[in-house]
Amino acid sequence: MANKNFGVLKKGSLGMLRFIVGKLQGSLSLPKRIREGHFVVITTQGQERKRFVIKLLYLNNPEFLKLLNRAEEEFGFSQEGALELPCRPDELLRILSL
Repeated sequence: MANKNFGVLKKGSLGMLRFIVGKLQGSLSLPKRIREGHFVVITTQGQERKRFVIKLLYLNNPEFLKLLNRAEEEFGFSQEGALELPCRPDELLRILSL
């Protein structure tokens, strides 16, 4: 599902990354227990949905970026609040441990 806000953004482009960071910064107005420099994601596959607070530095992780691409393909980036990721909690933990 594509978002009309993406316009000319290409997958893997710097513009796409800036768009994602902008969306995430908009979600940083969530409860104060989320520290600056972090954002919330929710894993959507498996037995239960699980919430994670992720450091922005993971936006440099190639495996995490692949997961964001999968999220864009499946959900688009018109989501509000936490970003939904199409993976199991254990898959996200593996990516974050790289």
